[in-house]
Amino acid sequence: MSFSLVQQPPLQTSQLICGRDKIQVGLHMGSMSSSGLNPFSGNLASSNCSWVRVRDDYVWYEMEARAGACGNVLRTNSTHVIYFNSLFIYPLANLSFALPVGLPFSCAYPLDTDASLNVAIRPDLFTGGISGSGPKARASMSLFRNSNYTESYPPGQVFLPVGSPLYVGISVEDTDPVLAAVLEDCYATHSPNPDDPTQYPLIQNKCPTDRLKVSIVESGSSLRARFSALLFLLQGEYRDIYLHCSLSLCNQRNYNCVPSCTSRAHRSVSNSAFMNPVTIGPITLDKPAE
Repeated sequence: MSFSLVQQPPLQTSQLICGRDKIQVGLHMGSMSSSGLNPFSGNLASSNCSWVRVRDDYVWYEMEARAGACGNVLRTNSTHVIYFNSLFIYPLANLSFALPVGLPFSCAYPLDTDASLNVAIRPDLFTGGISGSGPKARASMSLFRNSNYTESYPPGQVFLPVGSPLYVGISVEDTDPVLAAVLEDCYATHSPNPDDPTQYPLIQNKCPTDRLKVSIVESGSSLRARFSALLFLLQGEYRDIYLHCSLSLCNQRNYNCVPSCTSRAHRSVSNSAFMNPVTIGPITLDKPAE
């Protein structure tokens, strides 16, 4: 049995679009055909799962931007969430058993950090291929009125009496359910600057600093994280208070992302992707009537 060699696909005429929800790979019909490849014959790592359409002389293969979709492999590092896959393209010749040519590709989604959208990604799963960047993952934090986390305070200043329970919810804008938001550290300050040197810790190393005053309701099980804390004066002063939380995104497929905060537990080391702190405030403590 003999196989005919097929020229590698011309990467310069291949396009990659990394959207928040979808990943699209485009093959230029003329260039593929002149290279002896059938642009309509492609399949991804998991075959028969992509949506194919033609636009502007390109054949586009589309899949969801999530782990496992059409064989997508998810990797995370300290700055990006990255999906890897390959598109396999077959020769124009109608052979009974034809070896396809692989076009590896990756989409990197920066976290809400100082990393630029134009950071050069050097994936270690393959050499060659095409790479692209998508929109940043972002987190938002809200203060709620009740322990059911169903009614949030409007943005802006909130007035509360000393000793009030704070119900804090954080959500991450991402569509991949395999990722989970993990509370790393949460603390209070008197300024909106998360780098304020004077900090009052509420959660450290994923666990409450004082179980009598802080309770983690949800962390590491979804793209939502929640905790509650009792509000007291910081250094005995009636001054505005700001809350800050740093998060990481954990791959639930590879790790147990729910922190263990027993007395003998140690902080686990995982390949999590860290996000910039999110901040809420000011919270103003009501002074007692004179």
